[in-house]
Amino acid sequence: MRGRRPRPGDPAALRAHGHVHGAAAHGPVLRHRRLQHLPLPGRPDRRALGRVRRREDPGPAGRPGPRELVLHVAGRARVRARRALVVGAGPAGLATAALLRRAGLEVVLLERAPDVGVAGTALTLWPNAFSALAVLDADGPVRARSAPAAGLAMRTARGATLLSLPAGVLDARCGGNGRALPRAALLRALHDLQPPDAIRFGARCVGVRQDGPAVAARLADGTEVEGDLLIGADGIRSRVRAALFGAPGDTGGGDLRYLGHAVARGVAAYACPGHPALLALGPGRQFGLFPLPEGRMYWFAAFAVPEGGARAGPSSLPFLQRHFAAWHDPVPAVLRSTDPAAVTVTAIHDRAPLRRWGRGVVALVGDAAHPAAPAMGQGTCQALEDAVVLARALGATDDVPAALRAYAARRRRRAHAVTVQSHWMGRLGQWRAPVLCAVRDGLIRATPRSALLGALRSSFTFD
Repeated sequence: MRGRRPRPGDPAALRAHGHVHGAAAHGPVLRHRRLQHLPLPGRPDRRALGRVRRREDPGPAGRPGPRELVLHVAGRARVRARRALVVGAGPAGLATAALLRRAGLEVVLLERAPDVGVAGTALTLWPNAFSALAVLDADGPVRARSAPAAGLAMRTARGATLLSLPAGVLDARCGGNGRALPRAALLRALHDLQPPDAIRFGARCVGVRQDGPAVAARLADGTEVEGDLLIGADGIRSRVRAALFGAPGDTGGGDLRYLGHAVARGVAAYACPGHPALLALGPGRQFGLFPLPEGRMYWFAAFAVPEGGARAGPSSLPFLQRHFAAWHDPVPAVLRSTDPAAVTVTAIHDRAPLRRWGRGVVALVGDAAHPAAPAMGQGTCQALEDAVVLARALGATDDVPAALRAYAARRRRRAHAVTVQSHWMGRLGQWRAPVLCAVRDGLIRATPRSALLGALRSSFTFD
């Protein structure tokens, strides 16, 4: 064997050339000249060794050979991720965890809630969300749990049409139509992608510690969970974001902008087959409708309220019934068909776009990175896009920080555009002066259909 370079996975050849010594002869194989004589008492110290790469090499006759551990010391430390921590088990976190697990990573999913839960009413998904779900093979189950709208429409409070796009036009020109489903149904579909006991419920992350190429999530009970990378999918009041970019004492709400209005949401026992996805605009108020499966209707109402004044309670529905009593049908009937106990009210905030979505081996996805007002119905859609692009970036390189930077560079412009557009659409809906409302309505009517379809096609396209 003299003069022949040892073949990877050939223990006898490696021993003959002095590449493996002692106990290491039957374990991981060192393939870096400067590390030939280091003992391997167990798990290597990644902080000292830099990048670690493991792979299985076939042995003789195709039999599995010894596991190979490739260590690089010189240059910048890089670690190929083997254990990912995902903080938050909403749509963004569940999709991210499923995709990272498919890429071969061990995933620890940390969720502060005690169970999967049924919080929330319903949400809308547009074609770009289904393109992302198709990567997860979850588009079929989600379609089965959702209902399509018969096109897209905007009207005044009295019912005058501002724009109307039939479902056939959206299918032909924009790649599809919108669909709505209960939020709990989407969570269940994404939860079904996880292995049993994949989620650690009751694990509330309160901080992040980075130590070289390693990272740990600090939990409220004082314990830490360690990994090779950490993804913050913990929503608009993200503790991961606060740990990376917040001021001292920030518990997740720093830098939030209150947009001057609240949104009430509910589900009505009101069947209206063939109804479009509708947004009605009035002075300082908006009302939206979207059909749900099983003869129900998802609705939302936006109205101006001072900061701190948005409260859900028994008086929420009577308040809405008074303020929307004179609006066009079926708005009053939908509110009459709603269970008062099921109405939620949320003060609407967003955040100025972040210049960075991560640091080191930590990155943000979904509302943790780019919270947006709900005016465009794109929040969940953009979170699902994040998950796909993040998984692709991590699959393209062993350099985790570089992969996370590439992910942010790919997503930032598109997600931030949604944030800005949603911000101003929400502002337009708060206009109260009759002259301003007339100008707003006139601009919507005057928008060329081709321009509107082009904008929708851009929003709905993701590959």
